[in-house]
Amino acid sequence: MKFVNRISLIITPKQPMHQWLVDSGFEDVPSLLELTGESSCYLVDEPEQEQPLDTLIEQLIQSHYTTIWQSELSVWDEFLDLAPQLSDSTQFKQWFNVKLSGLTFDLATAPLMLADVEGV
Repeated sequence: MKFVNRISLIITPKQPMHQWLVDSGFEDVPSLLELTGESSCYLVDEPEQEQPLDTLIEQLIQSHYTTIWQSELSVWDEFLDLAPQLSDSTQFKQWFNVKLSGLTFDLATAPLMLADVEGV
């Protein structure tokens, strides 16, 4: 087991995300229950100083909500042609639940693969 020097933002879609999928006419849209049962994990740098959890989560949302929004919606709409404009972090929080996992461990035996997906 290896410790990873990152913390994890756990992102789970909410009802507005599901409604967008339905309204946009995507094929094979899961039920709301199925959609909200899935989460994505985004690794971010550990904070330099201890701070209240709510404060840390809010800072991380402010730093990363645009990137996460684009990543989550592009799973369904690769070029974001049908994606609504993101106005602010309030809208992001209406669409996604955000939790924090403070410790991240790698239990896999295979080497960790890193790939830059920015240019993809």
